[in-house]
Amino acid sequence: MMVAQTSGGRRPCPKEATLPEFEKHFTVMTGADAAFDYLSDPVRLPEYVSTLRLEESIAVEGELDVDADIAGRGGAPDAGFDADRATRTITWGRPGSDYGGSIVVTEGTTNTAGVTIHLRTRDDADNEEVARIVEQTVSNMRRVLSGR
Repeated sequence: MMVAQTSGGRRPCPKEATLPEFEKHFTVMTGADAAFDYLSDPVRLPEYVSTLRLEESIAVEGELDVDADIAGRGGAPDAGFDADRATRTITWGRPGSDYGGSIVVTEGTTNTAGVTIHLRTRDDADNEEVARIVEQTVSNMRRVLSGR
């Protein structure tokens, strides 16, 4: 089921605005742990979210001072991605923004799992385009998690 809500216009206070939200629940043909392992690996995001791609990846051995280059980069990264194995929940979002979402993987049978995607977007997002991307993402997830 896809849920899209809009406020019907912009409101002056972002905390009061009702942002468009999308939710989709579906079943995949793999166990819950295997589905979570795949979906919680940020390197795999471009394999199921067609609008994403990895620009650069750096392998670092030992300790890395992540604050050392913040000034040179113009600030800290503006998005987070967190995976909680205990609850099989993946969350993402931008600090100071209402944009974000989650993926929850639930136990099905031995060879199936339930997946629920929840996404909050900006109030100026194109709802039809976001819905198309969500549907494509679900199709890609089903394909890769079902071995098709």
